[in-house]
Amino acid sequence: MRVPILSGSGMTARAALDVIEHLPGRSKTVDRMIAGLAVILAMLGIAVGASVYQQRGSEAVRHALAVEGRLGRVLSAVQDAETGQRGYLLTEDENFLPPFRAGRSKVNGEIARLHDLLRDDDSQRAELDGLILLIREKLGELGTSIDLHRSGDIEASRTLVREGHGRRLMDEIRTVVRRMEAEESALMEQRQAAVSRIALLIWAALAGLVLVLILFAVSAMREAGRRRRLSRFLPQELVSRLADDDGSLRAGRRQQAVIAFVDMRGSTALAERLDPQQLSAFLSAFRRRVMRVARLHNGVVDKFIGDGALVVFGLPEAQADDAARAVAFATDLVEVIARWNLKGEHDATVRIGIGLHCGEVFSGIIGEEARYEFTVLGDTVNVAARLEQATKAHGVPILASEAVRRAAGPATALWREVSREPLRGRREPMAYFSVETPGPAAPAPTRLRDADPIPELAL
Repeated sequence: MRVPILSGSGMTARAALDVIEHLPGRSKTVDRMIAGLAVILAMLGIAVGASVYQQRGSEAVRHALAVEGRLGRVLSAVQDAETGQRGYLLTEDENFLPPFRAGRSKVNGEIARLHDLLRDDDSQRAELDGLILLIREKLGELGTSIDLHRSGDIEASRTLVREGHGRRLMDEIRTVVRRMEAEESALMEQRQAAVSRIALLIWAALAGLVLVLILFAVSAMREAGRRRRLSRFLPQELVSRLADDDGSLRAGRRQQAVIAFVDMRGSTALAERLDPQQLSAFLSAFRRRVMRVARLHNGVVDKFIGDGALVVFGLPEAQADDAARAVAFATDLVEVIARWNLKGEHDATVRIGIGLHCGEVFSGIIGEEARYEFTVLGDTVNVAARLEQATKAHGVPILASEAVRRAAGPATALWREVSREPLRGRREPMAYFSVETPGPAAPAPTRLRDADPIPELAL
């Protein structure tokens, strides 16, 4: 992934796209999060399904009760009409005729409502059609007997009743109504049984998903605890790789990297004037600034050594612009410390020295999980440390090797050759350069004010 040097106002759109295009594959933690989200969505879907099926079961009960109620009203209306007819024929009292007419009218209304309730049930609709024919015949028989009686043919009216045809019709009507009620009850039981089976399966699946979600939660809590433990000992940039079981970090590997050694000048004298609490606050403030600038340029603070720091560019994978970012880190850190001095938060002027060198290093994580340690070893690290020490002798804040100058490119900074003599403790001569911020005509590396917050990568 080629990570561009950020500008003071944030990443450009092109730079953001460049970062996105070269992102590594997602980690196991992200996969777990996606799986957990899928489980939650599945649980929501199943819960909605269970609610829908339970609602269908309730609707089946309401439908059966409604049909049975309408059938009972139909039968009651026919019986009311028959009662009015019998009362009139026995007493010739006209007051019995309104109940007869009301019962007949009520029958028509209840039949219409039954039609609506049974429109989707072919079997029950067929039964209803037969019931309607019987009711029509029964009401016709009742009306005929009343008409004969009112016209004066009382004997014919009584003969019609004695023949018992109306009684047989009424028995058939009751039989059909009972059959329809039984059919509706059976249908309701079948629907409830089906809904109950499906609901049971749904809730069983939901319980299984809840169990899976609990396992995910337990796993996530363990993973979070593991990451917290790892972050106590390792650079934050490497915690995710190790938590995802990156074997190359555990086993160690050889790779290209840029090393920046940072050291504070005169800290011993300053420590003698400060009490322990003040010294702790002072060193913490210094380290915060180193961390901020390193993160801005995608550098990894391998470790702090007293009042110094070892910063690595090229982790977890080496990139083409590691040297350019290391140079920008060094120049920015010098400026940040200068601005810190101007704020007057400490009694003495803080000065730093930074040595930059690039080449092959051995990087890896050693130790047990209770006490991991990330380490970078090799001659490249030693040369960077010697360059940092040489800044004292040459009176400059930054010294970089010829390898860094070539890798970073001449336009990244103002390079002035300082010496070609061997560094202290080494035999072979090498060229090394002081690094200064370029003038207005040259492309400027990232500038970072001491009070500026670290911008986040807006991916």
